[in-house]
Amino acid sequence: STVNAASTVTVNISGTVLGSPPCVINNDRLISVFFGDVQTADIDGRYKNITIPYSLDCSRAVTNQVRMQVKGNGTWFLPGLLAVPGNTELGISIKKDGAALAMNTWANFDGSKQPVLQAVLIKRAQNSEIKNGTFSASATLLVEYQ
Repeated sequence: STVNAASTVTVNISGTVLGSPPCVINNDRLISVFFGDVQTADIDGRYKNITIPYSLDCSRAVTNQVRMQVKGNGTWFLPGLLAVPGNTELGISIKKDGAALAMNTWANFDGSKQPVLQAVLIKRAQNSEIKNGTFSASATLLVEYQ
């Protein structure tokens, strides 16, 4: 005679369901800021105050209570400024609606109004030696609703 035997095994299935992000920054594209030619003697915290071109869509956020942060490496002389690699006497101040937004700190805003972001060059001191040549720096813009 033949005996039929049954065997059971539990199968666990898992995954992650991702919804649409509540805020989309710059249509998920890179944000670029160009200072152009810079006269080092003119760098005074106001010269070359460039508006950062970006878009922000928080229409899917549950609330208008939103905050942003610029995440990056701060300068050695003022950690709130974005460091410029290879040019240790130079930093970049990021401003939100005209006020300084220190690196790696959160700032609240109303999600129904896109903040104006600006970048401006800062020297460590008036007599700082700024290296001639091209420069670049990078940071990450984070937006989070509460």
